[in-house]
Amino acid sequence: MTVDVLFIGAHPDDVEWGVGGMALLLRDAGVSFAIADLTQGEMGSRGTVDQRAVEAARAAEVLGASARENLKLPDGGLVDSPENRRLIAGVVRRYRPKIVVAPLWEDRHPDHAAAGLMVRNAALYCGLRNLDDPHPPHKPAALLYYPLHQFQKPSFLVDTTAIFPRKLELLGVFASQFAASVGDYLFALESRDRYFGLQAGVRYGEALVSDQPVRLGGLSDLLPVLR
Repeated sequence: MTVDVLFIGAHPDDVEWGVGGMALLLRDAGVSFAIADLTQGEMGSRGTVDQRAVEAARAAEVLGASARENLKLPDGGLVDSPENRRLIAGVVRRYRPKIVVAPLWEDRHPDHAAAGLMVRNAALYCGLRNLDDPHPPHKPAALLYYPLHQFQKPSFLVDTTAIFPRKLELLGVFASQFAASVGDYLFALESRDRYFGLQAGVRYGEALVSDQPVRLGGLSDLLPVLR
């Protein structure tokens, strides 16, 4: 199976928390995407592994993801290592996305930061012909990173104003993590998305950071983005 976009999260709700609005917009536009969660979230204070797996599967169904998988790396123990870079590269080579979207490599949660570093440093492995991997080399056109807790200046800002209520509904699928009784997490999310939206003059936005220039064929490639 190949997809246009591959979302990667350290934990089973990171993609929805960080870029759930973008995923909803892709669904509405008929763009194919898959989700790869690196851990099962087994170290979390709320919910069980089984609960979180059910919630992640339900969220993927709501999003219309082409596939969702869990690599079952250790929660609380993610590390940027050659072995894990190969693992990430194997997933990228298998799905062959045009764009990979992963957590920003700077974050207060070490798993988020490690996930970003793993993806960033896996880029070389994606294109190696001599990598011990059954799938042929594949280099995505862009690797983009979403800040979760770090208020990094965005390279791109996606206007999610129109679908923000749907994003909140999506997060409601993760009842073990975002129920009202476990803290004001949704207020924090709304505050972050409003902060990023403000930078582009819209009500809500989700940020993407690129550590490399993204190639445009010309200004005509940019015009559809500036609608």
